[in-house]
Amino acid sequence: MMIPVTYGYARVSKSDRDDRNLETQLRELRNHGVRGELIFSDVVTGRLMSRPGWDGLMARVQPNDTIVVVWLDRFSRNFDEGVRIQADLTNRNIGIVAIKEGIDTTDNGAAAKYFRRMMLTNGAYQADSTSERIKVGQERAKAEGRPPGRPPALSPDLVNECKRMFAENPSVSRVARIMKVSWSTANKAIFDESSAQVGMQ
Repeated sequence: MMIPVTYGYARVSKSDRDDRNLETQLRELRNHGVRGELIFSDVVTGRLMSRPGWDGLMARVQPNDTIVVVWLDRFSRNFDEGVRIQADLTNRNIGIVAIKEGIDTTDNGAAAKYFRRMMLTNGAYQADSTSERIKVGQERAKAEGRPPGRPPALSPDLVNECKRMFAENPSVSRVARIMKVSWSTANKAIFDESSAQVGMQ
């Protein structure tokens, strides 16, 4: 049986305040007991999708491990992505600790149990909501006679393969590693229901 590991993650972007700089986050994580060699970090500018630090962390983290962040929003660059990431981690039995918000899903108290249930429920809601927005955009693009959105990163067949692998083993990171794509690309392929519909036509 593998011994659970506690990892840290820090992220800064161009829009962050000075008090959220990288050194501040690293210091907070170390003070919380996270070993320096187990802390992953990203400095992301603009809307850059690639996060090598996050991808490296996702390649290592296993069920029963814990990820510590200073603020909960360090997990993602927007609300939808954050909900999906937190739901995925919860579903994989990976603990979430947000120091400043006082969140610790590894606790067995009522608050931690409520947060875990909320993450799973919100993850399902966001997946449905995103699918609905994509369908509306596709219908609008079709009515205007233009291709709907950007070319997909994965073909319909590969999208369905991602969904099949996730159904067998619910780990977005595993799917991303096997398909040799980023975590965000695999996550989008798995939870975007419109992609599956395209592939099944």
